[in-house]
Amino acid sequence: MSVIELTTFTVAPENTAAMLAARPGMVAAFREDRRGFLAARLVRLDERTWLDFVEWTDDAAWDESKAKGANLPAIGAFFATIGSLVGAERGVRYDDAEEGARRVRTVAYGPGPSQVGELYLPEGDGPFPVVVLVHGGYWTAMWDRRQLTDVADDLVARGHAVWNVEYRRIGEPGGGWPGTFLDVAAAIDALDGMDPALDTGRVVLLGHSAGAHLATWAAHRGALPPEAPGAHPKITPIGLVELAGALDLQAADAAGFGKVLADPAAEPPKGAPEPARPEVWPAVAKAVGDGILPLLVGGHVADRPGHYAWTSPLELAGAGVPVLAVHGTADEAVPAEWSRRYTEKVTAEGGTARYVEVEGGTHFDVVSPGHPVWREVTGWIREAVTGREQA
Repeated sequence: MSVIELTTFTVAPENTAAMLAARPGMVAAFREDRRGFLAARLVRLDERTWLDFVEWTDDAAWDESKAKGANLPAIGAFFATIGSLVGAERGVRYDDAEEGARRVRTVAYGPGPSQVGELYLPEGDGPFPVVVLVHGGYWTAMWDRRQLTDVADDLVARGHAVWNVEYRRIGEPGGGWPGTFLDVAAAIDALDGMDPALDTGRVVLLGHSAGAHLATWAAHRGALPPEAPGAHPKITPIGLVELAGALDLQAADAAGFGKVLADPAAEPPKGAPEPARPEVWPAVAKAVGDGILPLLVGGHVADRPGHYAWTSPLELAGAGVPVLAVHGTADEAVPAEWSRRYTEKVTAEGGTARYVEVEGGTHFDVVSPGHPVWREVTGWIREAVTGREQA
């Protein structure tokens, strides 16, 4: 047992970034200055309301801390960002121990609600190779990172650290051009210094559908011109797994890719998850017009050719990153040709790419740990991070 302090407070949206920036210093000051301080966890309840879950060894430790207040500059800097106190409660913690409980935590890489990710760590001390997961959903806010929870569980059970990232998407503030790209870049770069258990020299990017486009784009960041969003990466991946990726943005724009979203009652692809935020759909449906690409890239190809040159994998300069591309022949959402043409381009430029076409595979089969092709995916990842083929 231990004493739990539950403090709810508000932070104005314009102060959120400053609060998150001040948080590590405040926690470090607590560890140095406050007797009985064990741990702190920050929970976002809504756009401006936060819950601080702080653990102490005993009541006296909590009382002593309250009496000290903002006695250190780092603590005062954090308190200065808070708007108002909603409430403070005390509780006693009782643990229901779970044998072999997995270590997972949510980490913010920016101030927005969608600028977060889940970091999964396997048992042991590491350092562990890292797989970055980027989910799909037409780059829109209707779908989120929960699509890839099963994938994360499978990979962490195989000994990989997993960073399942969220990003601002079309239908929410900051989504689209250039916020979506800036967020994916920032989420990957956030691995630098995130946890000593991570081997950031062995990072594999894995994306599905629209997320496969973003993961593939991120693999090319080192080849972007300096003025392009996402240039100057801190993390260089050693491998890319793209599953059913929308990799030809020019062809997608010409085909009106995503215009199906204008009809919320349209039949979804086989195996598609339910929207996590269906309330966003009407706004997306109203804006999508003759395709989703202008909302993502800032216009049609004819209007923004430079944006497409910076973001479409079929147009990007070589990344020098080994690629596994997997696509089903029965994919009704994204043409398999886009993945096939991308791998042909990589190999023609002297790169390393393997294309796996799954006969009869649907859009979501290729991202299912229960599908036979998943063994090939995990074997390729294992080979990439260890240099050994899977037995």
